[in-house]
Amino acid sequence: MTQAIEIPSIPLERTENSQPTGIEALTTLLGQAAAYIENLRDRSPEDGNALLGRVRGTGPGVSFGAYVEALKREFAVEMISPFEGSDSVAGGVLLPQDAGLAGRDDGFLFLRFDASCRDLPMHTHDHSERLIYVVEGRGFFHVQDGGPEDSIRHVPVRSRDVLMFRHGTLHTFSTQTEQLHLLSYHAPFIALDDPRQYSLPDNVVYPAETACEKDSRVSCDAAWMRLA
Repeated sequence: MTQAIEIPSIPLERTENSQPTGIEALTTLLGQAAAYIENLRDRSPEDGNALLGRVRGTGPGVSFGAYVEALKREFAVEMISPFEGSDSVAGGVLLPQDAGLAGRDDGFLFLRFDASCRDLPMHTHDHSERLIYVVEGRGFFHVQDGGPEDSIRHVPVRSRDVLMFRHGTLHTFSTQTEQLHLLSYHAPFIALDDPRQYSLPDNVVYPAETACEKDSRVSCDAAWMRLA
C-alpha cells in the first residue's frame, strides 16, 4: 500500500538568467540534494526507506533541464561501461572538487541504462544515501518494500521523477523499450572501485525474475499537490 509522506519543498536557487553556468548548476543541485537527504536522515524509518517524488517548476523562466545541460556542457564527464558488471549500463563521475569546491564528501554520478537492460541485479549501498533525478527516458526502479515477506516493488519511473533512499536499501533499475538517464547524488560519495560502494545479497535476484505483468496496474499517485 502506498503512503503519502509530506516533505517540505526545497527549490533550486534561481540564477540571474535562465541558463546557469556549470558551477552554478553544480552548487545548486548539490545543495538541493543534500538538503533532501538530511531530511530523510532526520526521519524515522517508519516514514519509509525509499521515497518517490517529482521535479516540478512553479512558473515560466525556470527549467530543471537547463541545470543538467549546464553540467554536461561545462564538465567533461567520461561515461564508462561496463558498470557494476553490466555491459548495458554506463557511469560517469562528477565530484565537487572537479569544479574547485573543496571540503565536501558528496558527489554525482551520471548513469545511462540502455534499452532492454535487465542484467543489473538487486544490490545495496551500505555506506551512503542516494537521491536520484531521472533526467531522460523511462524505466523501472525495483526496491524491496520492507513488508512482512520483503517483496519487491516494480515502480515505473520517467523523466523528472526523483527518488531517494537510505543506505542498505535493496534496489536496482531496469529498462524495456527506452534508455534511462539518471543523475545520482551520493552522500557520501564512495569511489566506484572501493569495495564498500556496492554489495550483492547472498541470494542474487534479477528484477526480470520477480516482475509479473498480470500484477501491473495504472492508478493516480497517493500524493496530490494543492494548487488553490
